[in-house]
Amino acid sequence: MSVPYTWAVESGALRRLPAPVDTYPMGDTTIVETRYTGVCGSDVAKLSHPWQGRLPEPWFPGHEIVGVDTESGEWVAVDPMVACRSCHYCDRGFVHLCAELRRIGWDLPGGLAGAVRVPRDNILPLPHLHDPAHGVLADPMAVALHGVRCGLQMPLGRLGVIGGGVIGVCTAICAADAGWDVHVLVREPSRSHQLSYVLDPNINLHSAELPPCDVVVDAASGGSDAPIRQALKAVRDGGTVLVQNAYAPRALLSVPLRDVFRRSITLRGSFSYCRADGHDDFRDAIDALAKDGDWAALMTRDRFPLSDLPQGLAALKSGSRHRPFKVLLTSDI
Repeated sequence: MSVPYTWAVESGALRRLPAPVDTYPMGDTTIVETRYTGVCGSDVAKLSHPWQGRLPEPWFPGHEIVGVDTESGEWVAVDPMVACRSCHYCDRGFVHLCAELRRIGWDLPGGLAGAVRVPRDNILPLPHLHDPAHGVLADPMAVALHGVRCGLQMPLGRLGVIGGGVIGVCTAICAADAGWDVHVLVREPSRSHQLSYVLDPNINLHSAELPPCDVVVDAASGGSDAPIRQALKAVRDGGTVLVQNAYAPRALLSVPLRDVFRRSITLRGSFSYCRADGHDDFRDAIDALAKDGDWAALMTRDRFPLSDLPQGLAALKSGSRHRPFKVLLTSDI
């Protein structure tokens, strides 16, 4: 099988490089021919702007992968987290905290290529979906499930979400399914309009500010601390702010700590997802996507050929009222 190239960042520039499929340093692996790869919001910041944090050299991005397992012929989604499976954290299912964690699309070659080699244990068959492209949402849905299940073990009440992107939408859906009274802050009128047609009417959309909330989830983009400051403003005294935001390396919290903790606010991070307490967030996310809601079609609507990655990134940066929620890259197969 010939894989002509993969997208990579080398010496700070986006380039096409020979795909490293056959040099993957693992034993029990398989090759997945990629059909759809989602461009994650955390990748966009690194691909589109000067990045002030560390990057692998070269970096082969792309961790939201749907494709065909070349051994079984099955459609699969790829769980990008490759943990050691034997440490203190892995034994408890907290694979996201594993000190030896390697991530496909970060430490290991990613899916912005015609094919990618992955551990067999990290591929999961896709159930029958109206559109298999919806499988790229397994990663953000798993992030949302993890935040709601592991980060919000408290009595139900009013929950606010800051961020009208994919993570924010997935979090709103998971929280509403769990019984929370959900309110989402979406500042872009065009996005709010589109979401009003595809989300459960019990999920309340706001354009200016959230009402007072028992919990606020920061699921926005993290170039500055503005989202977390909004969350701290909206949360009630004694409430919780759950941060799913992948803040940029040099983003600092400018709020005086005294103003946070004198209000007895719990400030909690929620990174990635886990397999604790009898759950597997990634597998459960795939099951949730089998419901094929209209929201999933909206999130995966904007698709570009793999060769057109720069055009897809430009669309994400545009101020157009039709700016994509997410960009999907499609293979040439």
